[in-house]
Amino acid sequence: MSRIIDIISPIYQDLIEKCGRRKISINLDFQDLSIKVEDDETVATFFSTEIKRALKNCEAGDKITLSQSSSANGIRFSVKNSAKTPLDAETADKLREKGYEVRSRFGYDTIISLTIAS
Repeated sequence: MSRIIDIISPIYQDLIEKCGRRKISINLDFQDLSIKVEDDETVATFFSTEIKRALKNCEAGDKITLSQSSSANGIRFSVKNSAKTPLDAETADKLREKGYEVRSRFGYDTIISLTIAS
């Protein structure tokens, strides 16, 4: 069982370097970095995969936000990007099949979220 800070810290450090070179802004929006997560591998894989997808779609001037929020339903992790190109329908459907929440519309941000039991 790992704390969120232990999972996100190395991912964030790598993201800072990549975004700095490409002039992409980064935001962190975490409610509590000290919360422990049982399935740390799932969370780390989610962030790594979705950050790669966001970086692929973003251009200079875009923004990537990593977030976490807690509720009675569990802990929700999200990767949001301001890329102008939305996800294609096939990719969005595959992500939904994995149990992710997907919001991606032309002219709006793309947000991909994973909710796990707390």
